[in-house]
Amino acid sequence: MIVNKKLVFLILLLLGISGLSNAQTEKELRLNIINPGIAWENPIGIKTTIEYNIGIGYNYSYPDLNTIYGEPGFQGQIAPFVDIQGRRYYNLDRVESGKRKSKKFLALRYLFYGPRIAGNVRTNENYSMAIGPTWGFKRNYERWTLLGSLGPVYYFDLTGSRGILPIFFEINFGYRLKGNL
Repeated sequence: MIVNKKLVFLILLLLGISGLSNAQTEKELRLNIINPGIAWENPIGIKTTIEYNIGIGYNYSYPDLNTIYGEPGFQGQIAPFVDIQGRRYYNLDRVESGKRKSKKFLALRYLFYGPRIAGNVRTNENYSMAIGPTWGFKRNYERWTLLGSLGPVYYFDLTGSRGILPIFFEINFGYRLKGNL
């Protein structure tokens, strides 16, 4: 359990420091539709941002976090979440020149899930966390944004259960309230 606290602290520290050197040009406030919530993306350098996304989402259960009850089959849940990503955009010059329409990024993600609201998941603990690298894209359509990301995650809970999910994906569609039009 001490290792998990140190690991979480290290990840949050890396997310904070990762962008000190080089973001997109404006802050962005967005209401997400697919996983309902609100996201705030803040530039911290020329090509680096930090995005805070808070809401209620649906996800597949992490396999090793429901070992006490061992229910078979697909396990999904609706639960509150906090998703923090330190992003490094790498093709902004091509987007600005009109050669590309989607901004592409590499990110380090920290994802926290609270107690389930609905679903067939019976986990060992009400809270779970995941960290890992991700590759993603973000495409704007006037005030709308399509966002997707993909990457492996290391997940764990407070009972000591943990595992690696080789493919974790996110897709979202949101309405920009402010910024980057």
